[in-house]
Amino acid sequence: MHRITRRLVGLVAVSVTSLGGIACTPYATFPSDGGSVVLTPGVYPVPQLMGKGLSETYARTVGDLALVQSADADAEATPPPLIYALPSGVNGRDWRQVGILTEVESAREVTVADIEAGVPVWEIKQVRVRSNRAEVDVVYPSSGDLYQLATLVYTSEPFRAYQLDVFQRWLIPADRPTCENPTEVARLEAEQEAADAAAVAAQAAAEQAEAERAASENTDAEPEADALDSE
Repeated sequence: MHRITRRLVGLVAVSVTSLGGIACTPYATFPSDGGSVVLTPGVYPVPQLMGKGLSETYARTVGDLALVQSADADAEATPPPLIYALPSGVNGRDWRQVGILTEVESAREVTVADIEAGVPVWEIKQVRVRSNRAEVDVVYPSSGDLYQLATLVYTSEPFRAYQLDVFQRWLIPADRPTCENPTEVARLEAEQEAADAAAVAAQAAAEQAEAERAASENTDAEPEADALDSE
């Protein structure tokens, strides 16, 4: 009897210690917060949590925005599409994967033109994972030109996907989303390189034309000098 009691006490002690260890386990994050383990953005569960966080936030907040009138005057106005932005450090393939995982038909990656036009954008700010609990911070467009932050809390059981537990809106203004889309970054860099190359070529052509003009003027002046010498 005493042996069984000691075993039970031991099991309870191990369980308490394990729970305490889980409670003290720090979050792993993406992007890094400077002090925690860094999650890999293309590895489960980060893309899945990003997709879930975007689609859930979009569903809960898009109704606060004005409908978008179609170019076809006879067509009905529709809600804004889910234009999404991700943090720096996510490659193009993972950007596309997150869009698919939102399961929102209108979902597409943000472009620089979207930012410049001021269209509504939903942006992932950070993903945090600790054991069976995960948190996703999403910046969402509110009325007017205001952006605010929402935190979504997910929990999971062993061998099961994360499920939403809490959706918390923070009534604090957030910065407007930015475009870290690698496709857009590459396009802008290519355009800048092409512009720089064109400027260099134009400068070289101008210098060549100036040199040819100067040479032509010197050639025209030589006969006059010869005529003076003959006199």
